[in-house]
Amino acid sequence: MQYLDDVELRKGLAVMHESGLFEIRVIASDKRTYSGYFRDAETAIRELHRMDLRGCNVYATLNELNPACYDREQRDHFVARPKSTTADGDVTKFRVMMVDIDPRRPSGTSSSEEELQAAKDVGNRIYTFMGRLGFSKPILAYSGNGVHLLYRVDLENNDSNKKLIKQCLQALDMLFSNKVVAVDTSNFNPARVCKLYGSLAQKGSNSADRPYRMARIISNSDMPITPIDYLGKLAGMMPKEPEKPQYYNHYNPQSFDLEAWMAKYGLHYIKTAYSDGTKYVLDHCPFDESHTGKDAAIFLSRGGAIGFHCFHASCADKTWRDVRVLFEPSAYEKKAQEQEQRMYHSYNRDRPKIEPKHIVQGDAPIFYSAEQILDLPAVEETFIRTGTTTIDKKLRGLRKGAVSVLSGLRGAAKSTWLSGLVLSAVQEGNNVGVFSGELSERNFLRWLLLQAAGKSRVEQGKYEGYYNVPEQYQRSIAQWLGDRFWLYNNNYGNNFKAILEQFEKVISEKSLDILILDNLMAFDISDLADSKWDGQTKFVWSLHDLAIKYNVHILFVAHPRKALGFLRLDDLSGTADLGNAVDNAFIIHRNNNDFKRLTKAMFGWAEDNDAYKGTNVIEIAKDRDGGTQDVFVPLWYENETKRLKNYPSENIIYGWDTEDGSAKKPVEYISNPITDDHTPDDSEFMHVSDADDLGFPIPFDL
Repeated sequence: MQYLDDVELRKGLAVMHESGLFEIRVIASDKRTYSGYFRDAETAIRELHRMDLRGCNVYATLNELNPACYDREQRDHFVARPKSTTADGDVTKFRVMMVDIDPRRPSGTSSSEEELQAAKDVGNRIYTFMGRLGFSKPILAYSGNGVHLLYRVDLENNDSNKKLIKQCLQALDMLFSNKVVAVDTSNFNPARVCKLYGSLAQKGSNSADRPYRMARIISNSDMPITPIDYLGKLAGMMPKEPEKPQYYNHYNPQSFDLEAWMAKYGLHYIKTAYSDGTKYVLDHCPFDESHTGKDAAIFLSRGGAIGFHCFHASCADKTWRDVRVLFEPSAYEKKAQEQEQRMYHSYNRDRPKIEPKHIVQGDAPIFYSAEQILDLPAVEETFIRTGTTTIDKKLRGLRKGAVSVLSGLRGAAKSTWLSGLVLSAVQEGNNVGVFSGELSERNFLRWLLLQAAGKSRVEQGKYEGYYNVPEQYQRSIAQWLGDRFWLYNNNYGNNFKAILEQFEKVISEKSLDILILDNLMAFDISDLADSKWDGQTKFVWSLHDLAIKYNVHILFVAHPRKALGFLRLDDLSGTADLGNAVDNAFIIHRNNNDFKRLTKAMFGWAEDNDAYKGTNVIEIAKDRDGGTQDVFVPLWYENETKRLKNYPSENIIYGWDTEDGSAKKPVEYISNPITDDHTPDDSEFMHVSDADDLGFPIPFDL
């Protein structure tokens, strides 16, 4: 029988231990332990071949070891019953987070083919889930009886990081373990060993039903390190604190009966267990009845904490708190919610156009009394979410019928933020028109595609730091954008009066909800007024008329004049009338040394101010409706996708991507992917056309 595969050993050691020290440990059938420390694969393989490996299982350390361990007695050879093997204190850094997925079976036995297949199925689901969460691609391996997903990390060996990895494994166990397969939650200690790839897994008898199998790596491409923020995001899915019922909900204030609560509100479930508590797999997601098939579950930990998760992208941000509020709107913040409803009570903003010199009273009074104002019919206001959480919370988004301006110094990421706004608007079902005077149509779409694709769908280009969206995903994103996204064809010129007619036409014909103009300086406004500044003011007021007439939000970019100090609203191109005329104003800053120096001087900020945490900052400089100003919101730029994120581990899944994490079937292309040799079509607004479905590779063969 072949106990070792030298090709697989070399591949496994090269992937797992690119450089540095590692321990190999052999556990014999009589529990006798043999240990050796090695620095190179060839020495380790030579010494392994000198061992009698019948009935033995071979393991290797995963993480970075203290170099002093090499001077133990088992240096470059195996020693039986060694005085010391690798302990947690011998590890200097975590290099791997191992997700070990093993079938549940009697101890001392190998897996059957059916059990191994079940482990593969769960492995595929975890692979997809982690990718959509934002984790970098893992090393994939067979352990002989189950599957491994090994995520590269770079963490100091300390109690905090040890706890973090433990919570990550517990979260995966909570989400994915079932009656047949379990995620091993014990693999969090720094000195953990795993099956040595290229060695035979020998448990029990080697039978036809439960055979011995060779452990092996099935992917060995360069796997990048996953930043710690994503581990924190995964660990954060664990239930936090026991639920605290309120008196006005008629529950005993000393306890919360989850099963009684679910029965009261008609939530049907299948009850099962995970390592730290009970899992209630729901018949369907509370937020979308089409999300069925074990897609949503409520979790109750032994300590009484409650959690919720739905695997569909549209519900991925929902928590147990959201579930409870769905059925009990006043469960947590009854008074705060009532106050918010009063605060956001809508009122009629539409005013009839009247001739200032010839006011003739009609049916309505020329002046209203307070009681008459209260009796006016309320008009519901509609807002468009920007995708920047703080703006959407404080301003409720961008109000239709209003005009906003965005400014910032060169390189501050204005166009980047606007691309994210386009995607957020489409995701919410809004129709978007865009004028991009500085970016060509193809370059604008290329950035849009990168942001829509996300980390799990882009690939490294041939140049460092340059990423591409695979052709099949480009077409699927274009299909999703469909008739909700329209981009002006710059070949039709930049005369504002002429384009204004086309804006009105596309707003009306395509039922646009938001129109984005990047930027004011790209328009020829010379025939609006003799003065450049008067022309810019007329430019803004013409946008106001258009916004009110069609109930559309219009956002334009205005470059700043040369600011002598820290960029403020008055520094925008044009006169102060420009800043006065808009309803909202936003300024994007790059978080560099100048930003820190100037804000400290102007505002007296301390070094640990939250605004300094991000790579960029968007400032709410004006909010006509609510009066919000001088609010600085940190954002995080992600190079692979050109996204500006609300927090470092944010990984939005847009609607073009299917709910189960797989893209759609491959398509026959009717045009080339995004390249620099594109010639625009003849339409005034270029329409990204429909496409068919795409395919997505499954990591573990099925």
